[in-house]
Amino acid sequence: MTTLLAFVVALGVLIVIHELGHYLVARWAGVKILKFSFGFGPKLFSKKLGRDQTEWIISALPFGGYVSMLDEREEDQVIAEAERHRAFNRQSVWKRIAIVAAGPVANLLLAVMLYTAIGMMGQPMLKTVFWDPKPASQAQMIGVQRYDEARSLAGEKITDVESFNWRLMEKVGERDVPMVVSRDGNERTVYWDLSGLEVENEKVTLPEQLGLTYHYGSTIIADVVAGKPAQIAGVKPGDRVLKANGQDIMISWQLLEKIRTNQGEPLVLTVQGFKEDPREVTLYPTMGEITNEKGEKMASPVIGAMIRFEPNLYWQQLGPIDSVIQGFDRIVSIVKSTGKAVARMVTGEASTKGISGPVTIADYAGKSAEMGIRAYLAFLAMISVSLGILNLMPIPMLDGGHLLYYLVEIIRGRPLPDNWMEIGQKIGLFIVLALGALALSNDFVRLLQ
Repeated sequence: MTTLLAFVVALGVLIVIHELGHYLVARWAGVKILKFSFGFGPKLFSKKLGRDQTEWIISALPFGGYVSMLDEREEDQVIAEAERHRAFNRQSVWKRIAIVAAGPVANLLLAVMLYTAIGMMGQPMLKTVFWDPKPASQAQMIGVQRYDEARSLAGEKITDVESFNWRLMEKVGERDVPMVVSRDGNERTVYWDLSGLEVENEKVTLPEQLGLTYHYGSTIIADVVAGKPAQIAGVKPGDRVLKANGQDIMISWQLLEKIRTNQGEPLVLTVQGFKEDPREVTLYPTMGEITNEKGEKMASPVIGAMIRFEPNLYWQQLGPIDSVIQGFDRIVSIVKSTGKAVARMVTGEASTKGISGPVTIADYAGKSAEMGIRAYLAFLAMISVSLGILNLMPIPMLDGGHLLYYLVEIIRGRPLPDNWMEIGQKIGLFIVLALGALALSNDFVRLLQ
């Protein structure tokens, strides 16, 4: 139910904003608006309002929408002589360009507003500190080490994992991409070969394809009990646990698992106090009582210490201006990465499996809604940008196709012949239907997998 509701709300917001863009600019240009419909198919509700008696409609199928304008080319419209100057086709080519472009631009501006809202709300961000790279990976080969922190990628400042992922996606397909990393106050530059990354690979993220893993935080000894194994061995409150019996420890459950499965054997911990060198301590866990995940009491080895996890996060909250700048920056990154992805698909360098349809979008809508308002707003922003970009593509039937017609009209000095436009519409319909079929087939393949 959450998935369906989140999907319908997303569609409603994005479609209304898109059509509202067309509507407002058409009104500004003096064009008479006949209908404004949310959705297609049978009417569920309609009401005429305003001086022009525009009919506002809610239709049964919420997978689109339209704005119907006065137009002499429409055979079903009877236009009075006094209103011919208000027909869409009577407007200058520049006004027609503005009206058509207004829909996609409205979607892009909505995305900026959503990203601005997210920035001003504030959110916890994971620092771009790396853990040990995967063996034989590119990250290991170029010398990425534990505790390296990314400062910039391709000259752009990096502050967190999210900004790193955006820059990485933007540079897919390029070679010798510089990344500045810092550790212990010293900076150095490493170079990535991003030409082989697969953006459409949903199972392995771009950082994982490079062999990168993140340092999510540290396991900290919060307190020790006097006379118990931890205190006897010399463990102190505030110590960070680096290893247990030679195994790296990052998440607190890893240490708890080591303690529980120690089976009476000595437990060798590598710990490090604040501004101290790492040291090894040997503990001899004793049997005690713990509470499991179900709230049940059970016997288990214990060391007499309180253990907590300190995430490698910081709180990012931006002012209005910085939030707007970040919003535009996100849009530019998405446009660049989308343009590259489309180009790679056209040339056959990338698979078309990355094209998603309504089923996948609905799934993401539900998952993001369950994660909270920030995640859902970020999802809306991403889909809004995608919708804007899609509609700007030079395919007849889409807004971008009409803009292409008007560009040719400017060059020729007169509109294209009607028969040319009819052929273009048929070609555009075929392309749109083919893309829709491909997207749906990809959706069902994902479901089966």
